[in-house]
Amino acid sequence: MLKGLGDIGNLMKLQKQMKDIQKKLKKAEVEGECADQSVKAVVNGEFELQSLKISEELAASANRSRIEKMVVLAVNDAVEKMKKKSAEEMAKISGGLNLPGM
Repeated sequence: MLKGLGDIGNLMKLQKQMKDIQKKLKKAEVEGECADQSVKAVVNGEFELQSLKISEELAASANRSRIEKMVVLAVNDAVEKMKKKSAEEMAKISGGLNLPGM
């Protein structure tokens, strides 16, 4: 049934490693930015926005629609980077297995 995963001891070790990585990722933060770097966003491992910085130049432009667009781009960039980081960390222990929920 669990062919290829080894005995229960190995399975328990894998489970502990997964929990350790999840704890590590909760504390992790990544920064994303829009293309011109006028907005920077930081998200944590739970994909929560932690900080948002708007450059003086962009803020002074008073172009509301441009600011909104740049904020969305920066946040989306940060989220994508965190997704990639999470996937890389999980791949380290899963050995490339496609396990549900990982």
